[in-house]
Amino acid sequence: MTRAFLVVALMIALQTISSASTVIPASDVQKRVQPILDLCRKAKAAAAGADQNTAFFEAARLTGKLFKDTTKASDEALIVLMNFYVGEATGEDVLHHVTIRGRRMLPLLLKYRDARVIFPKKDYASILLPADVRREDFDSAIKSIKAGKTLGED
Repeated sequence: MTRAFLVVALMIALQTISSASTVIPASDVQKRVQPILDLCRKAKAAAAGADQNTAFFEAARLTGKLFKDTTKASDEALIVLMNFYVGEATGEDVLHHVTIRGRRMLPLLLKYRDARVIFPKKDYASILLPADVRREDFDSAIKSIKAGKTLGED
């Protein structure tokens, strides 16, 4: 009985993994997010202290530029950032700005909600958020936008 249960559980897990699409962001999106992700990866690798704070501060500054950029590439860049640890406050700001942008973000949220985001020649696995956290953030943003609400505060 236990063996059968484990086999079924494994089959479901494999199906879930294989059903997730892989998305390679367009080059204009990559240009916007890679400097931010590089800094976040550097911050995670650094010991707590000045180097880590400096890297997260610079990542937050670059993310702030995305908030002012209302292009489609910037929209997608914000959605891509939702998949990664960019700092607690910055991550909350990203969710806030995604929901401020409203209904135009829904197709991107649905595209990336269950996707594995990869970048050629870059490895950001160390800052990838756990799947359950990503799913919760995406679902919260979708729900808020559909209700005409925003998450967080200005």
